[in-house]
Amino acid sequence: MIQDQIDTNLALSLTDLSQSLDVNPAYVSRTFARYFDDLSFGDYIRKLRIDKAVHLLETTTYTLTEIAYLTGFSDQSHFTRIFKKQMGQNPSEYRKQERKSKVDTKG
Repeated sequence: MIQDQIDTNLALSLTDLSQSLDVNPAYVSRTFARYFDDLSFGDYIRKLRIDKAVHLLETTTYTLTEIAYLTGFSDQSHFTRIFKKQMGQNPSEYRKQERKSKVDTKG
């Protein structure tokens, strides 16, 4: 369900998830990390969004604003901040580095 929602760019909340599982949201929140890489629900959603952004940065020519929208971030600034926090560099730096490494590999 989480992956399906990420792929459709619809916002998924802990409440939505708990309702679909027919369990209390507090229970889902408490136990989520046990099953998903020791990440909270919000951290896991952000990780999936960044993974999708990395793929788009590597395989498309979309602008950062378009990628921010396609990955469910509210704006490019928020996207850039979260990307840098998780990846250690901003998205434009990442894209430049990826392109350079592909050129170096071919040459």
